[in-house]
Amino acid sequence: MSDLPLSAGGARSAPPPLADDEIHLWQLRADAGLGPRGVSALAHLHLGRLLSAYSGGGRPLAIARGPHGKPYAPEAGGIEFNVSHSGHHVLIAFARGQPLGVDLESVAGRRRAILTIAERFFAPDEAAALARLDGDRQHLAFLRLWTCKEAVLKAMGSGLHFGLDRLRFSLDADGQPRAVAQIVGDAGDPARWHLYRQEAAAETVAALAWNGPERRVRSLTIGTAAESPGGEAGPPATDRPLSTSTSA
Repeated sequence: MSDLPLSAGGARSAPPPLADDEIHLWQLRADAGLGPRGVSALAHLHLGRLLSAYSGGGRPLAIARGPHGKPYAPEAGGIEFNVSHSGHHVLIAFARGQPLGVDLESVAGRRRAILTIAERFFAPDEAAALARLDGDRQHLAFLRLWTCKEAVLKAMGSGLHFGLDRLRFSLDADGQPRAVAQIVGDAGDPARWHLYRQEAAAETVAALAWNGPERRVRSLTIGTAAESPGGEAGPPATDRPLSTSTSA
């Protein structure tokens, strides 16, 4: 596999410049024959290569973990990142000087006991909103809310340790998260939290979150790997807008 996605002419190309007011959201769909460990290895392979390119060092960077497991690169020159993968899909986000979080879930993944989880771990009004839905609508609404919560908690560096019920979203009639309505502790003003959501056909639900100034989000695609992390890179990277987005 090449160090970075190939350009149309086959030459190695660097990612587009990452401006101070941007977030780059990279997406990858791995080959269907690749198992969970292979997808994880592929995600971290691209994470390392993109991180090296953005930092300008041209060498692999050590990745450490915070108190609650959030990865960071001490020598990346202020480049913040976060990664998530589910099924054969991968999402990696990068920003300069802005902590962020991403979460991705496969729609066709294992069906959960939605109401049991919501009543135990979500805010009461969130659980009630999910209870008013049924079937596929309830499943999709649960994934949307779950990914938004995970993205915020990952941006904070707390993960699930913080508590899902300590973070509440305002929801519309279909259970769509609209904004951070309340967050306890020292997580900042809810109005400063920004949320971008993305859904790929009927395959995945994803969310990106950060607390700070507004930023332009560029959604890019990594050339797909043929079969494994040792394969050749596929199509060039492309830059396209998010399909669904909201800002708190």
